[in-house]
Amino acid sequence: MKYLYTARSVAAETFRESVKNRFFTVFAVFAACAIYASLLAGVMAIEEEARVLSDLGFGLMELMTLAYALFHAAMAIPREMETKAIYLVFSRPVSRPAYMLGKAAGLYLLGAFMLAVMAAIHLSLLSLRGFPPCAAYFNIVACIWLKIVIIISLALFISLFSTSPVSTMVISAVIWTLGHFTPEARFLIEKAGGFSGALLKGAAWMIPDLQLYNLRDAPLSASGGWFQVFYAALWALAAYGASVLLFRKKEF
Repeated sequence: MKYLYTARSVAAETFRESVKNRFFTVFAVFAACAIYASLLAGVMAIEEEARVLSDLGFGLMELMTLAYALFHAAMAIPREMETKAIYLVFSRPVSRPAYMLGKAAGLYLLGAFMLAVMAAIHLSLLSLRGFPPCAAYFNIVACIWLKIVIIISLALFISLFSTSPVSTMVISAVIWTLGHFTPEARFLIEKAGGFSGALLKGAAWMIPDLQLYNLRDAPLSASGGWFQVFYAALWALAAYGASVLLFRKKEF
């Protein structure tokens, strides 16, 4: 119980700091303006206006949430180490696994909150234009959040050995990009032989398959999307376990 209480406290503080940060206002305003600007593109595609509005909205929601959450994931622990605030945290009876869990949970909550705000704006736009949301609307938003969970988990792990927050964001962004081409990469790698082919196959499994969360190409299974949830949880747990092991080696 103490472990969960500590994790909850760290998560609440992480979420509170992220939301009150001035960048949240910037990103929220930018996302709102960008989504409203998508109306112009929708008007230009009269026959496909509903689809254009939906696709642009989902794309902007994902990119804005990714950028903001990734920024905070890359800065969360290095910033506390730089300001020495982490020494104050561990001067109390706080376990490192609970601390890492709290940091991750706070950032997951941040991603969910941002998506909820932007989804409300997006739905209002669709409503104003007279278009009902597609049947899978909330499934698509949930899948975007699951992708954010995976990338946040990896970014927290990378931040523990990366040389700077910028390099953490760059590496995480590269993983996010490669994750959308994992099926194609594995198909090409299958044709490679020898030792190099074996290395490439192993490396391919170290990249999360984010294409699973593109509902247009990989619709939810008959199980209602539980595979996607399980896959995201597996990556999050693996990254969390690796982060805890690496975090234990740091001296505070």
